Amino acid sequence: MAKTAVAGTLPRKTHPRRAFELLAAQPSSLIGLTREERHAIVLTAVVDSVGREHVLSRFGDKDWDFSPEVIAKNKSSAQRRASWLAEIPDILIDDAKAAVYCALRQGRHGQGYAATSCRAVIVEGLPLLLRHLSSLGIRNFSEVRSLHIADYVGTVGQSLSPTALSQRLTILDLVWWFSDEMLCPMVSHPFGGRSLNEVARVGEQRDNVVGRTAKTDIIPPTIQKALWEHCEKILAGAEALLDARDCGRLDGSNPQLLAVRDAALYQIQITSGMRNSESTGVANGCWRTEERVIPPGRRVTLHWVQTREIKTSGGAIMDYLVPGELFRSLEILQRFSLPYQRRLAEEALWLEKALDAEGKPEGPLPARMTTAQAVQRLNHVREIGSHMLLTISHYASDHYGRGSRVEVMSVNACHEALHRLVKAAELDWTIANHQCRRTFAYNVANSRLGRMGLVFIKWQFKHASVAWSQLYAASPRQDQALYEDFGDEIFDSKVELIASWHDSDSRLSGGAGRKLLQTRGIAVKNMRELLTATADSVDLRSTGHAWCLSGTQGCHGQGVYDATMCGGCSQSIIDESQGAAWKMIYLDSLRLAAIQDCGPAVTLKAKRAVALSAQVLVDLGLPLPTTSQAEAYGAGSWVE
Repeated sequence: MAKTAVAGTLPRKTHPRRAFELLAAQPSSLIGLTREERHAIVLTAVVDSVGREHVLSRFGDKDWDFSPEVIAKNKSSAQRRASWLAEIPDILIDDAKAAVYCALRQGRHGQGYAATSCRAVIVEGLPLLLRHLSSLGIRNFSEVRSLHIADYVGTVGQSLSPTALSQRLTILDLVWWFSDEMLCPMVSHPFGGRSLNEVARVGEQRDNVVGRTAKTDIIPPTIQKALWEHCEKILAGAEALLDARDCGRLDGSNPQLLAVRDAALYQIQITSGMRNSESTGVANGCWRTEERVIPPGRRVTLHWVQTREIKTSGGAIMDYLVPGELFRSLEILQRFSLPYQRRLAEEALWLEKALDAEGKPEGPLPARMTTAQAVQRLNHVREIGSHMLLTISHYASDHYGRGSRVEVMSVNACHEALHRLVKAAELDWTIANHQCRRTFAYNVANSRLGRMGLVFIKWQFKHASVAWSQLYAASPRQDQALYEDFGDEIFDSKVELIASWHDSDSRLSGGAGRKLLQTRGIAVKNMRELLTATADSVDLRSTGHAWCLSGTQGCHGQGVYDATMCGGCSQSIIDESQGAAWKMIYLDSLRLAAIQDCGPAVTLKAKRAVALSAQVLVDLGLPLPTTSQAEAYGAGSWVE
């Protein structure tokens, strides 16, 4: 295995030391503790450069700061904090705090409970429910009955999505789960013995033949193409804009300049399959190129981008396979981020001077910033010092004192950036960050199935002929969940395709297609199970003009080059989406049959091809090409 020069690697020591000693001394269980003892428990803490630990939040505080517990850097300051309601009875709040604290420290069902999930319970789900319970005169959780909750679900359930309803009821599930930790535990199950998912209808299937739950939208190919070309146009002029900025002729907040960063963001997300939390973690020199030899002696060039995967690994460094053309965008983005990184370095020096070796302020700290908050900010600045997707946040001040400071782009900031790109490209599409990963997985999966032959970024799938097992083995640090997404998308695409063949209005041809038509009159007890079982067992791939079911048997792929072999093959299905290809096959066969000096064998084969392709068109309910279409095709154009 030969490796080429590496552009750079992600720094590994980007996590500051955590306040392990202080946090380890805190109880994970609250059983037997008085209200006062609970309030004194340290929830989060930070450690400074000399190892001194500082309390950031306590159990009894009105505001909980989860910043040290949140690994993802695409969360704004507000998204790392949570405030408890002041107007709710204290005993309700105390037990709600106990439930969330125990979930954070003990986990549930043998699994950890992330700080971001805890914050979501406090901010997104709990307020409305506790206000409702308080309005009923309920003073503590021991007074809650399943009838109260059933009435509440009946009132708001239809207007909320399953996820939203589940979020709103989660606090009740936690209070019941940690009953032994409560000061006033529930006396009966809040959901009448049913699970939270049952009550909230989480996992219910849509009423369709396939039965899959709703999924993230896929960006249409036409939108992908137009948006990609718009980004390429922006990046083509990036160097001139950056030159103007560096010599002082262009302000850093100029919309044209910010569009450079936004274009790079889109290209990173749409070509790598990274989630937003990973794409916003790309840092200086995080890309590299290497060559590998795969069996049977084939040399393959692979391009990698390295970042931290948050959702499943909790911050482990991962490699993402990307097209080499993305490196130009990363180089431009790195240059774009330099002024932001310099400002972060200056802020770090300023904070260091304001904190002495004992962790006490040596100089004036920003207004309303405690020593612990200053240490937390310093640790955060050091972590993001080499990040490239940076922005100016106006929620707090740095050493400039202008009501702004540098932060990693948040989820919302990235969402707005993509919207600006779509609007500037004059496209009619509501884009979102998570659509990029789903679209990437969909494109890769359908490219493997042979359905993406005309996709505008063919180079993105240049490794399509390499087995996935070989690609996965190319680096031990890859996102396994992304490969699972590929498999899910292939399965879903196969189910949708097979379901379309069972539609009574669809026309089919090919040997297997005609057999399938004969089965439509047979009653099926459970079409959903039939479709999923078929998709799971059938080996399906596209030849461009037919769907082949033979796997590695049959013609061994010769039908890809000789379309007429697929027309009557017992293992082929031809659907209406391939009708245009068969019109061209018909015209090519006519032109070949018209040649008189190729010998009788060629003439006979051409006539058979004409008859076969004509029969396919008849099966699909398509008219034979007109004279004008034949002339246009002969001239190198095509008229539908």
